[in-house]
Amino acid sequence: MKTKLLICGIWLLSSFSASAQAEWFEIPSGTDKKLNTISFPSSEIGYIGGNDSLLLKTTDGGMSWSEVDYSGVTFYPDGDHILNLQFVSETTGFMTVGPYSGNYKTTDGGTTWTELTPQDIVLCYNQGMYFFDENNGFIGGSGCFTGETMGRLSNGTWTESNLDETMLADNYITDIDFLNPSFGLAVSRSGYVYRTTDGGIDWDSIPTSAMEIMNPLTGVLIVNDTLAYATYAASDIGFGLLVSTDGGLSWDDDMATATFYYPKMYGLHQSGNGNMYAGGISFSTDEGLIYEWTDDLTNWNYYSVDNRINDISSHDDTLVFAVGDSGYIVVNHNFGSLGTNEFYFKADETFSVYPNPCKSMLNLDVVAASGARVRIYDLNGKMLRSAAYESSLDVSDLRSGLYVLELESGGSVKRTRFVRE
Repeated sequence: MKTKLLICGIWLLSSFSASAQAEWFEIPSGTDKKLNTISFPSSEIGYIGGNDSLLLKTTDGGMSWSEVDYSGVTFYPDGDHILNLQFVSETTGFMTVGPYSGNYKTTDGGTTWTELTPQDIVLCYNQGMYFFDENNGFIGGSGCFTGETMGRLSNGTWTESNLDETMLADNYITDIDFLNPSFGLAVSRSGYVYRTTDGGIDWDSIPTSAMEIMNPLTGVLIVNDTLAYATYAASDIGFGLLVSTDGGLSWDDDMATATFYYPKMYGLHQSGNGNMYAGGISFSTDEGLIYEWTDDLTNWNYYSVDNRINDISSHDDTLVFAVGDSGYIVVNHNFGSLGTNEFYFKADETFSVYPNPCKSMLNLDVVAASGARVRIYDLNGKMLRSAAYESSLDVSDLRSGLYVLELESGGSVKRTRFVRE
């Protein structure tokens, strides 16, 4: 135990300087309900599921959210929480309501839902899910007093996967991830990891250290064919993250997360640029936590935030959103605040720019008349630049954040938004 604490102290000291530059910015959600899950199928459309049957949707890339008035979901007492969402397109997605109210599908952007009825697969508890597309995927939970259970959807047909069950009623699958159609991992409240190499037909159970101290596994992320992570909710002192370097065959505490926060971790995500994120809450201080890993780090950066983090998602390489308790939404870019700047905050998307987000050069995909001008505004409506039109703009002098680009051409004005990384 002394050795472990000494190692923890060394890692803690080396981590503090890397974590001092954290910036996460709150986005108004319009609710104080617990937010459990977030999914972005595109750069503009996103969904958040929460307690008390709450479903939120954004159509402007996450800058504003509104409640969806939906139908088709049957709620049971104490089972009306949206625990998991995954959208495979802007309009088609899947929802887990629970822990025992079932799994649902929408094809109209969340307005109406239809219950999934897998043939001969009984799930009393539901939570984990993973879908490749509308007709191929998995739902996970537990059978009625029979332990972990998974249903496999293949080309529109449901079958039950073969799992090494632990035969405890409350041991259910909490999360599922796949690297490719063959190799997948799932995690359970029991502390077991389940591993498949045949596309989810058969799953082998793999014990972890979390199982020994009754720490439920809450999330799983496959990075490549050897590296994978799993989060756990530590009941006492723990690091909150397990790592495997042999394709999920064995698991150890990730010592690169060692701090005196002793986190309970609930969400895992990898953004398009390869950065990895984990979210949760500190066992020792009750602060919300977000961990970040980039290729240039030897330890995880860790950021203290106002509320427990339950899930993390992104819609492109760099914009990352996290959701948590009490209606909490944060993003890793400063979008400004609504108010007098609402006109600029909700700019009309009348032409496009690329790449977006960008680091330096921004290209305009638009035909401009002779004498056209371009202007750049921040989200407070302050004009930062006005110049004659050019098809490419150097924006490397701007600070990271969201901006509005305005084009005045031939007597008309067009606007769009872009993010400077």
